[in-house]
Amino acid sequence: MTIYYKIIFFCTGNIINIFWTCIHVSYVIEDWWSSLEPSIMTKHILMWKNALSFMLRNGLLATHNPGVKFLLEALKYLHRANKRARRTQEVPASTFYVEEIIDRVIPMDDVKLWRFWSTREDTEVTPVIFCRYPFVLSLICKMAIFNNNALFTKVVHHLTHRLTVMYPSGTFRDNPESPPAPVFQLTLRRPSLIEDTFRQLGAADHDYFQRELVVRFMEDIKLSLVNIRDFFLHVFEELLAPESEMFMYNDTKTLVWFPAKPRVEEKSYFLFGVLCGMALYNHNIVHLPFPLALFKKMVGVKPSLEDLREFDPVVGGSLRYLLEDYTDDDVEENLDMTFTVIWDDQKVELDPKETGKPVTSFNKKQFVDAYVNLAFNQSAEKVFEEFRRGFFKVCDRDVVELFQPEELRGVMVGKEDYDWDTLKQNTVYDGEYHARHPNIITFWEAFEELTDDQKKSFLLFLTGCDRAPILGMDKIQMKVAVLQNSTELHFPESLTCHFLLLLPIYPSKEMLLARLKEAVAHNRGFWKE
Repeated sequence: MTIYYKIIFFCTGNIINIFWTCIHVSYVIEDWWSSLEPSIMTKHILMWKNALSFMLRNGLLATHNPGVKFLLEALKYLHRANKRARRTQEVPASTFYVEEIIDRVIPMDDVKLWRFWSTREDTEVTPVIFCRYPFVLSLICKMAIFNNNALFTKVVHHLTHRLTVMYPSGTFRDNPESPPAPVFQLTLRRPSLIEDTFRQLGAADHDYFQRELVVRFMEDIKLSLVNIRDFFLHVFEELLAPESEMFMYNDTKTLVWFPAKPRVEEKSYFLFGVLCGMALYNHNIVHLPFPLALFKKMVGVKPSLEDLREFDPVVGGSLRYLLEDYTDDDVEENLDMTFTVIWDDQKVELDPKETGKPVTSFNKKQFVDAYVNLAFNQSAEKVFEEFRRGFFKVCDRDVVELFQPEELRGVMVGKEDYDWDTLKQNTVYDGEYHARHPNIITFWEAFEELTDDQKKSFLLFLTGCDRAPILGMDKIQMKVAVLQNSTELHFPESLTCHFLLLLPIYPSKEMLLARLKEAVAHNRGFWKE
């Protein structure tokens, strides 16, 4: 009998009731697990996870409902113990992923059960609901849940529109002469992108934010899927530029955060949140140079000192040294620090009850905690709440909170992990082009000569984003076809909505390389003033 059969027998026997009671009346096991080294913790996780995988693979979900629940509860306590462990490195979140779930469970069915039982008291017949244990859901599974939920909402709006047109006589409250549009359309002027976007978002019924997005530009009124990528690329580029004055930058100008004293009206942060939600809702990776703290706060996780170290390595590093490495008992005398700090060019008392309160060995943790709280909560509470309110006008909060902070950041902004060999291997060819065509061989030789920045510019030229998808470069399948009626004087072109590269035939690698560099350096397949 394998260990998995033994675990299943244990989970389905009477002893489950004893162990279940022990878990719920005591945190002894969790405390012990939290003290384990990562390698030992991983072994415990894998034992319970593999037993769950075994049950799913062998179709035991329906017949062994209590046993599956038990395994999930055990993994929940392991996951919580891992989070509260007092060590420098946690076991990676992916260790808990149960890959079999995506093949054995229909995501939307699980979501329906999750919502149905969220307002009802559990009984012995309550089914297994995996959304209650999001840490076992792989990133692919969470993305499927989010995307299917968004698609379902869009389809409902289309159906409502159709029914209103077909049965107008009092079926719906909307005016039958003007049935609710199934889409949310933005009609924009490129030179006034932010102004037009904010005006139309501000005037729209919030219900429209969850409808299918359509973008038209006045300069080219024809409808194209590339307009949406074009729109998100440029609107975030402008909003996050220093000239917008919406955000504060760290010293290296690489990351932004919400300002303590905003220079623009608070409504702008609500609309910025709406745009972030719409980008995620419509499957667009966007430029969001925020620290992980943003994504933690969006899913209800408290920011930490590590997040301050990411945003401001100097201040964060000094606080870490004070908290963990500084051993001198007389902190007050040797460091001459007080609870008076400067944040976003403003003087702040971290302890408002005592001006200039000195930092000592006894209160240094209080000082560090107050500093982190000031940075990510207190200083920007109002504008962040406006941002969050706007974001969740588009995206369902309960579905978003299935993601870990790192996962949410990856889904929204992609990752800088480029595998150009995979891009090449996944490329397909159309028409007279094939992998051994002389111009294709020349193209890949020229591509290898591009710098890293130029390759990222090519990715932007091809897809509308210069970052790789969170699930990897194999999610991008480039198609290469001949640019019809072209000569060696023409530049390569792209259709970003189809990842299509239109490549003229060139007489030499030098000419191909020159034309390719010029193409990716200017316009990038989009408009640019």
